[in-house]
Amino acid sequence: MAFLSTLFTIFLVLTPGAIYGYECPGEGRFPDTSTCGVFIDCITKDRGFSVTKDNCNGFAYNATSRTCSTELCASRHERSITNEYPPFSQICENQPNRFMCASCKTLVHCVKGQAFVRQCTGNSYCTDKHGFGGAVCYPDEPDECLCLKPNEFRVDPYDPQRFFSCENVGSRPESYKCPDGKNFDEGSAQCVNQAGFPECVKSGTFANPQNCGEYYSCIPLRHGWVQKFYMCSGNHLFNERTKSCEDPCTLKFVCQQEGRFPDPLNMQHYFECFMEFGQMVQLRYQCPHGYMWSEESFGTGKCVEATEEYADYPFAHCDIPDDHCPDTDPCLQNPCFTGVACTFTSIAPFYTCGPCPAGYVGDGETCNALQCAVGFAGIGGDCAPDSDLDGYPDTELGCSSKYCRRDNCINRPNSGQEDADGDGLGDACDLDADGDGFNSNSDNCPLIANPQQQDTDSDGQGDVCDNCPAVPNPSQRDVDGDQVGDACDDDLDNDGSLNAADNCPSLANSNQVDADGDGIGDVCDNCPLHPNPGQEDGDQDLLGDACDSNADSDGDGVDNDVDNCPSVANSNQLDVDGDGSGDACDADSDNDGVDDTIDNCVMIPNPGQMDSNGDGLGDACITDFDGDKIDDLDDNCIKNPNVHATDFRQLQMVALEPQSASAPPVWVIYDDGAEIHQIVNSDPALAVGDHVMIDVDFDGTFFIEDTSDDDFVGFVFGYQSNARFYVVAWKKSPQNWFANAERGVTLKVVDSATGPGPALRDALWLTGSTPNQATLLWHDGSIGWTPNVAYRWQLHHRPTIGTIRFYLYQGTNLVMDSGNIYDDTLQGGRLGLYCFSQEEIIWSNVKYTCEDSVPQAMFDDLPQHLKDVVNASGIGTKSLFNSESGSLDGHLAQYEPGHPKSYASNSAPSMRWVPKKPCN
Repeated sequence: MAFLSTLFTIFLVLTPGAIYGYECPGEGRFPDTSTCGVFIDCITKDRGFSVTKDNCNGFAYNATSRTCSTELCASRHERSITNEYPPFSQICENQPNRFMCASCKTLVHCVKGQAFVRQCTGNSYCTDKHGFGGAVCYPDEPDECLCLKPNEFRVDPYDPQRFFSCENVGSRPESYKCPDGKNFDEGSAQCVNQAGFPECVKSGTFANPQNCGEYYSCIPLRHGWVQKFYMCSGNHLFNERTKSCEDPCTLKFVCQQEGRFPDPLNMQHYFECFMEFGQMVQLRYQCPHGYMWSEESFGTGKCVEATEEYADYPFAHCDIPDDHCPDTDPCLQNPCFTGVACTFTSIAPFYTCGPCPAGYVGDGETCNALQCAVGFAGIGGDCAPDSDLDGYPDTELGCSSKYCRRDNCINRPNSGQEDADGDGLGDACDLDADGDGFNSNSDNCPLIANPQQQDTDSDGQGDVCDNCPAVPNPSQRDVDGDQVGDACDDDLDNDGSLNAADNCPSLANSNQVDADGDGIGDVCDNCPLHPNPGQEDGDQDLLGDACDSNADSDGDGVDNDVDNCPSVANSNQLDVDGDGSGDACDADSDNDGVDDTIDNCVMIPNPGQMDSNGDGLGDACITDFDGDKIDDLDDNCIKNPNVHATDFRQLQMVALEPQSASAPPVWVIYDDGAEIHQIVNSDPALAVGDHVMIDVDFDGTFFIEDTSDDDFVGFVFGYQSNARFYVVAWKKSPQNWFANAERGVTLKVVDSATGPGPALRDALWLTGSTPNQATLLWHDGSIGWTPNVAYRWQLHHRPTIGTIRFYLYQGTNLVMDSGNIYDDTLQGGRLGLYCFSQEEIIWSNVKYTCEDSVPQAMFDDLPQHLKDVVNASGIGTKSLFNSESGSLDGHLAQYEPGHPKSYASNSAPSMRWVPKKPCN
């Protein structure tokens, strides 16, 4: 054609030798050194080469990049390039100096962003080859441009406006081009506009055969058409016969008697109905392509060639998906919350749920009980006063939950409601809890009747409740829970290895693996790859000194050497697929081949992404998000399979002044780890749980029974080591002892250079900040605690935005609100309890939950840049509080300053568990 540049091609099979004075060194594109801007394409053919000679239109050829460069040949004068072929200029916009394919038959030389076109001839097609630096006309490649099947239309892989037809396998493609504004659709073998609709060929209104929920009208003009587009609502499709949107599910066929019947939705299909074992069986079949079901008489027929009659059926041109209409009534699967009405609908997911029951909120499918305000107890909005804030109402309620039962000890917190003798009076306020005639304070088995008080081993535990009656063991420790105390159990962990030969005597490990050969099994070795038989752990971070570098780049409390996401804070180290890469930095946490950003079950492998109700949450995780076998409604942490309930039974005891001669604390555990008592006066100490939390809500009730002292009670969060943690401490009265301690609540971040010892002890006593020890973040000195009064705390820690908020209630009154406190020193850690020189403390009804949403009050007070972070992350906000704030007008007992107190001496802090009895 006249507008094409001259293209010289030698269609000979040549052995390697000089061609145009140039010898092909192999297959590829090479410069003609004799002429500036000329290059030669050498294409392997049989035992030689097919050679094509071409040029760069006056520009030099760059042999290194294999492109036409921007350097002019000497024969060409400097001037701007004239765009030789404007229709192809857009191809060169992103690759201004390269060889590109515009279509299967069109190659473009891009020079300084301008297009110079070459046509591929014969059996050559445009394809991209590395040895040619880009596109080249190459024989019988690529497959996308060839006829691989007979009687088909194929879209051009480079230009969706172009397509080609194939008569037979291997025949030469016949090229075509759709009108401007339209692309070729292989599925319908039609040119369709860019909205996906066929082009107009006759006037009228028609369904879009690719999606019959859409339709279009064609209005003829003198030259061409006006085409308008529409969409049906809901699950409706366009019926070309009635010219209206209708619900195809109303025409769904159901077998009533035996025979073969046409499918009213698609005449290419038919149903066979027959009785089997007393039930009607319905099977659906499809006629061959180009055939339709013809009914000869009621219940009989056959497949015949399709006729115009086919077009008279309601959705004749629609390819209706098999799952468009349900096979059965989904309400039979009880998808709604218990007691909520389910109604069948014709719109996916084909059912609707009624409103939640009274006292619940939600969409009917999921209903959550309304929380009672602080100072009340109950469930589902059925609430009554709760004087001791232990989660049980003072009076009986009508709801069915255990939290609706009357508190068996109204004025003393006992969230476990233990009642050993079943007399309706809780052990916490029953002077004779087991009814054996002995006062509980002196009874050596206070929860099991033993009027003889026999104690063979004189350990203070009566024989009837002593799990080692012949061996003294006051703590009654029983690691494996087999009712045989550790002191007399020859296999503490019940793993089949006797204690003397067990390399982890307190933690089951039947395989006894010990990778570093230090005599400590891997499951209990704090440095499993570094020999350390002494298991020294100076900073009590559960990582042994032998492998603890104390390097923590992301501030999450996990040493870089063992951190599965060393650059992304993830103190809980979640790794649900066990690939060694933490979920926080794993693009596909569950390794199901679906990236987390689009995975509808991030923590449970579900490559099929089935989502029956279309709510965006996959079926695999709809009731159990993290796959821990705990229903989300009962799970404290629905996104952490390692945490599902509050449990402080596995406490790590941390002495913050270990060299002191004072008595260590004595911790007693109730309510399956949700209520903790500390009964003696001690130096500062922590009792830290084993669950690691990041974004957390931490609630509990303070109750101090001691009336003679006035010191500290509190809790810790974000615990990473004995030198790094947040502590909330409440002092009853001011006192100048080691330093000045003011009345009220303080929140500090401890980042101690020394760790436990006098310096840290003094820093904790002081109300202010201490360099290199602790920083005061907030203090409210308005009130101190009062003995035998229940107080409820609520803490929200969101390390992801470096924000903390603390609330304190007395009864129903909010007496403290810290406002937002900003600190990002510690990016998560463990939770625990804190006491300093104070005895007879109860922490009751303690709860912690993983929360990545931000409380509304916290969000409202955030600076704009943090609000932007919350909004961008999509973590959302929520309102947590129903109670109104109030004031506290109470008597504050005063403490007379004096000398440091003396204590009964014990060798180490102790802990014992009180087993929970069933409530009667």
